[in-house]
Amino acid sequence: MPTTLKSRLLTLYRYMYMARQIDRVEQEITSRGEAFFQLSGSGHEVTAAIAEYLTVDDWLHPHYRSKALLLARGVRPRQFFDNLLCNQLSTSQGRRMSAFFHDRRLNVLSMVTPVANNALQSVGVAEAIREQPSRPLVLCGVGDGTTQQGEFYEACGEAARRDLPVLFLIENNRWAISTHTSGHTFFDHDDGNVDRFLGIPVTRVEGREILPAREQFERVVRRIRDTRSPALVVVNVERLNSHTSADDHAIYRSSEELQRSAAYDPMHSCESHLQSLGVTAQELDELRGEVVAVVQRAEQDAFREGSPTVMSTAKKPLPVELTHPSQERRGGGPRTVTMRQAICDTLDEHLQRDSRVVVFGEDIEDPKGDVFGVTRGLSTKFPGRVLNSPLSESTIIGSCIGRALAGQRPVAMVQFADFLPLANNQIVSELATIYWRTAGDYETPVIVMAACGAYRPGLGPYHAQTSDSTLAHVPGLDVFMPSSASDAAGMLNAAFASGRPTLFLYPKAMLNDETIATSQDLSQQLVPIGPARKMRAGRDITFVGWGNTVPLCSQVAETLEYVGVDSEIIDLRCLSPWDQRSVIASAEKTARMVVIHEDNHTGGFGAEITATVAEKARVPVVCRRITRPDTHVPCHFGNQVDLLPSFRSVLTIAAELLDLDLKWNQPDRRQDGIALIEAVGSGPSDDHVEIVEWLVKPGDSVERGTPLASVEASKSVFEMTCTVEGIVLETLVSNGESVQVGQPILRVQASSEMKANAINVVTDPGTPVLTPKPKSGRLILPRQESDVRSFDVGVSSVATAEGAKLVRNEDLSPFSNSRSGEDIIRRTGIESRRWVVENEDAISMAVRACERVLEQENLILDDLDLLVCSTTSPSSVTPSMACRVLNRLAAGKGEAMLQAFDINAACSGYLYALQAGYDYLQSRPQGRVMVVTTEVLSPLLDPQDFDTAILFGDAASATVLYGEAEIDRAHAKLYRPELSAKSDAGGALSVPLLHDGFIQMQGRKVFSEAVRTMVASLNRACQLQGINVDDLDLIVPHQANQRILDAIQQRISPCVFSNIQHHGNTSSSSIPLCLSEILPTAVSGHRFGLCAFGGGFTFGASILEMN
Repeated sequence: MPTTLKSRLLTLYRYMYMARQIDRVEQEITSRGEAFFQLSGSGHEVTAAIAEYLTVDDWLHPHYRSKALLLARGVRPRQFFDNLLCNQLSTSQGRRMSAFFHDRRLNVLSMVTPVANNALQSVGVAEAIREQPSRPLVLCGVGDGTTQQGEFYEACGEAARRDLPVLFLIENNRWAISTHTSGHTFFDHDDGNVDRFLGIPVTRVEGREILPAREQFERVVRRIRDTRSPALVVVNVERLNSHTSADDHAIYRSSEELQRSAAYDPMHSCESHLQSLGVTAQELDELRGEVVAVVQRAEQDAFREGSPTVMSTAKKPLPVELTHPSQERRGGGPRTVTMRQAICDTLDEHLQRDSRVVVFGEDIEDPKGDVFGVTRGLSTKFPGRVLNSPLSESTIIGSCIGRALAGQRPVAMVQFADFLPLANNQIVSELATIYWRTAGDYETPVIVMAACGAYRPGLGPYHAQTSDSTLAHVPGLDVFMPSSASDAAGMLNAAFASGRPTLFLYPKAMLNDETIATSQDLSQQLVPIGPARKMRAGRDITFVGWGNTVPLCSQVAETLEYVGVDSEIIDLRCLSPWDQRSVIASAEKTARMVVIHEDNHTGGFGAEITATVAEKARVPVVCRRITRPDTHVPCHFGNQVDLLPSFRSVLTIAAELLDLDLKWNQPDRRQDGIALIEAVGSGPSDDHVEIVEWLVKPGDSVERGTPLASVEASKSVFEMTCTVEGIVLETLVSNGESVQVGQPILRVQASSEMKANAINVVTDPGTPVLTPKPKSGRLILPRQESDVRSFDVGVSSVATAEGAKLVRNEDLSPFSNSRSGEDIIRRTGIESRRWVVENEDAISMAVRACERVLEQENLILDDLDLLVCSTTSPSSVTPSMACRVLNRLAAGKGEAMLQAFDINAACSGYLYALQAGYDYLQSRPQGRVMVVTTEVLSPLLDPQDFDTAILFGDAASATVLYGEAEIDRAHAKLYRPELSAKSDAGGALSVPLLHDGFIQMQGRKVFSEAVRTMVASLNRACQLQGINVDDLDLIVPHQANQRILDAIQQRISPCVFSNIQHHGNTSSSSIPLCLSEILPTAVSGHRFGLCAFGGGFTFGASILEMN
């Protein structure tokens, strides 16, 4: 034989003997109790023979008994002992059982514990490397028992279907722990041995004969490299030891069988061949001695290594750019891109930008482009990178994991979240664990996308689940569920940037919803991973939802707004990791939290949220969950709606927590003999359809099945047919018009014996009627110091001053040819307002008001301890207006010294100033505070902006507050104002500095915000005092616009005071102008509710009780 064969055989023998010695020492360590688990590879050493035919570019996903192969590949002996002892240098840093290796340097993938999981991953790796110039292959090692796993069959099928360079190496020792497999595998059964399996050639190797085995391995490897196609090799080996150190194979293997097995030890065969090649016994002894010494040193070094550090997370750390809320970027511009298109276009962007990105799933190639059209057009644009998969979710996920391990950035498309359980093994056991179990050596940047959720007819128990709680429970996965197109694009961009395994669940009911569309700058949109989105700020109740339940929260919040309840909505959107801080902070603020989700009740993610709030909130919080009951989603749409969270169920729970009575006025859609035909879609994702062409006209006779119109849906054009027999009365929409699914589009005079059979897809629970209950005291508000009495604070009379120029509507009419004075009254309730003249300014008016109130209260300037000035129109930033007013008041009387400062809270400034004075008097109950408001807005009005210019007037006021020591001098008792603000960039309402421009205001947005926040603030202020708004005798709101005052009056019972007719909107001076008229004739014991809303946005409320 050639010398090279001798040399190679000696090298092979070294690896085989070293593996055997490592087994021996591991068993000794385990028997001494210094390790707790050992898995032997003795008898399987022949697999090392294949190593000499592999290249550095080849990948290995070996069997757990392939110690000799690992050594031949280059794994160091010490690694086996590091793994055995689970020390800091073990390949998993102590996280895995000792037999399971990986080595990134050597392309050795992380060995699997659920057997056969490596098969699908090997297929994915092969997909990623098949076109590389070096013609690499993937070795996938499995045992004979493993070949009975379904995922092994799927892997063979996919390797054959895609013609992939995978070497499936079956190490056949004829035992699956204690189960004998002979005659029970695809390659060994009663019909005889097969030579092909699913079209893959099967090669049989006698592993107990080394030389023939080497030659067969060489031929198979060469064939794979040449043909780039798969191969199956069944290598017969012996299992010389028990399955593991926890097993005793003598229980189920006879002594005769064990003796026969030992006789076929491959070490004997190798030694015999070496001797025939001229290797002496002494040379073999020397080699063995060297190996024993190496193994002993490796053992000793491993024992000196320390224990690993505990890791409390299974996820790769992310940079702050991907986690901090400040990094969120939402779209700008017209919002025309639906969620479906946003997902498609974002995938398009990443496919263009990164050649490593591939998309793999069922029915995603054109012309279908996914069952919901999410990938439409992508396979045409990126052939070979957007690929249809076989009908197998585990193949989709498993092969995508393999692609990711080999460096690609795969997107795994699963049609419905309901089908994710079919891939649960690959998701839970592999995708979620690989980063953790390899101590970060391998990453799996796979994005798994699946349509989820219900709320559409035509769905059922296998097309309507969300599976969110199940997935969020798995460590190592990021779980997203967007509720808007912007979030879908932003979260998908974040998932690509993170490189972490991500489950991206998108609600199918929202895919074509134009109300949640985003702008076209999708590549610029980013949603940081973890932070929730506060959809609406409030102080009375918190709603937490995600996906389909977010619109329900918004609908309920809008309804509660009518009775003055300020709701906070948190769209969780990211379930793992989830934003505990935002949820807890909101729950602490409102003291009431409702969590709404589609998943079923027991073990749902809402339980996690409520438990966390219960554990960590600093104040008592009342929590409720609204979920699907512990049952499945039915196909019958009416039953589906009854089981899922709904507007009605959410509002009912909210009313309970808010002590509100709730009644429902049921809709009456009945019209005798009239059938309303409603628009239908072609599938569950259709939100809107377009009437392409009517096929009937008024007067036509129709019957069930008569084509009514050609309709274009998101995925098809179809003829919509009739559900009743009768005569067409009226078409309610025109050709080319887009309508919501469920909207009536046709009126038919139905025959008396016929009735419509179509299911109503638009739910209408009726109109809710909410009224406050008498205060029950049942719910505890946060941070309420009920056991500490505050010092009383009193309010004096109020003095005012206005601009000298009377401006009637007729004076403004010339600025608008289309508006008369009556038009202005009708739009605003304002007949006239006063503006300053040349010798007047904000300071002079404030001084006049202050001098009047000092005279009315029989005080002098030195009697005051604090002067607070609220103004939106300061004459200067420094000195402050308060100091300038103080200077003018002291003119000719010597220097004045007392605290003085400004407050800028726009139209809410009076209440903000009252609170500042109130708080000061808590520490100085003998003190006196002057609250000043002064507003000169007329110079900031743009005559060309007529709708704004007609509103504002100029006025100032002065009010004295008395501490408890002089409460008898006050006209009324002041309760501490309840204030808040909502961030605004100034787009809706802004007041510039003098000479820097004009006041700008978006009337519609200001209107809705003003009404909502003023009523909510009133409720809050009353609640803090243990009363209801109905207990007040009069409401004194900021006089912004008569339409706003009328809207407030519609929402509450007490009379709303208005004097806007002759003053206009005087910003922070408007409430004191009202009080100057009200207080002189007020009756003792009467309670007045003050409320305001201003730019910023600022808002608040307070209560005055007459002495």
